[in-house]
Amino acid sequence: MSIFSPERPFMKTLSIALLCAFVSLEAASAAAGAAQEAVPSNYDVLAGISEDAARSLVAALEPAPAGSVVRLVKARGVGDADFLVENAFIERLRGAGFRTGVEAKAQEVPADTGAYTLSYQVIRLAVRYTRISRRYWFGSKEVVREARADVTAQLIDRRTGDVLWIREGSGRYDDVIPYSLLSSVEEKQYEFTRPARSEFKMSRVIEPVVVAGIVVGLVALFFSNQSGQ
Repeated sequence: MSIFSPERPFMKTLSIALLCAFVSLEAASAAAGAAQEAVPSNYDVLAGISEDAARSLVAALEPAPAGSVVRLVKARGVGDADFLVENAFIERLRGAGFRTGVEAKAQEVPADTGAYTLSYQVIRLAVRYTRISRRYWFGSKEVVREARADVTAQLIDRRTGDVLWIREGSGRYDDVIPYSLLSSVEEKQYEFTRPARSEFKMSRVIEPVVVAGIVVGLVALFFSNQSGQ
């Protein structure tokens, strides 16, 4: 007697369910491998949003003629990633035709030693994983990733001490990546590329139950087939 005979509808249904489960796992694995090449690292994401924040602020330097000296002063920062904002400012300023300099503190430089000061504060610059979970029981884990950059700046005329403007620049990035790619998007030498991972702990209970169910189903199919013969 075949295990797929009309007298055994349960076995037929179980076999189809197991087959669908394994097909889903294979499809998810293939999709994760194809997506790996297109996923930017956390470092690249932070550098990109720093560039976005700096771009909008440098674009506002209308009072400063091209060729002027603009000295950068970081008035406040949030951590080791601050250099990404400084690098972005320098590249943008030079690209716009300004000469640049970097000062540790504004008060250490005499007021007449440069045309303008761009004093900035890094309010936020971080990447985080807002959710780590499975879309379906048999699906691969997914990570919802977001990154934010918020920078405020003021342009000061160094010859007069006048504050010409105060502005805000920002950048943001959001995506969903496979959990299997986390080790490739994080970098060991930069702690700020390794945010905390907060996972849904129930998966530790569900996964063994699902695996045990598959094993029991396969064993049941085997013995059923033996008895049918």
